[in-house]
Amino acid sequence: MARLSDIICERLGWCPNRQMLRDRNDCGPAADVRAGWNSVQSPGPLGTGRPDDSLDLRYEHTQHATIIILSATAVIVVLLASIFLFGPVLVPLLVLGLMIFLLVIMSRLTVSISANTLRIRFGPVGLVRKEWRLSEIVAATAVTNPWYYGYGLRWTPHGPLYNVAGRHAVEILLMSGKKVRIGTDEPETLAGAINHAIQ
Repeated sequence: MARLSDIICERLGWCPNRQMLRDRNDCGPAADVRAGWNSVQSPGPLGTGRPDDSLDLRYEHTQHATIIILSATAVIVVLLASIFLFGPVLVPLLVLGLMIFLLVIMSRLTVSISANTLRIRFGPVGLVRKEWRLSEIVAATAVTNPWYYGYGLRWTPHGPLYNVAGRHAVEILLMSGKKVRIGTDEPETLAGAINHAIQ
């Protein structure tokens, strides 16, 4: 008699005993569906030393904002030289603080997919972040933005855009009919990972 977990795996492509998607045609141990996915076992809440199921990452990728980093760094070097030569002046100090803040906020964009959630976070500390439940997502498509859409958090005719570099992005269609674009340097892989996760 077939086990209940085998029946669920065969019908839904999901194996409760392993908490991961399986190939519908083969529910054995070797049938992990990993094409286009970077599986990462994320640690649990700080200090627990145990995995947190909600953060069991199926995909994670970080895109660095090369142009923003180089531009902000160049401005910081010029400002530091100015401050060293002429002493601290209010306006250069304010601009210096702004450039450092820009690097903290916009130097990178990390996109991750867990068992239930698509998350994005800006910068190394993640002060700006956003997430969507996978159950809210209908589909994801690789797209190319016009150059004038720019970088940062932008509003476009296609909905909000979260981008730190380049013109490539993934457009997400939500159940509500709204669209969101997430910038990435691997649009096909990210779109495939999202579509795979919402199946």
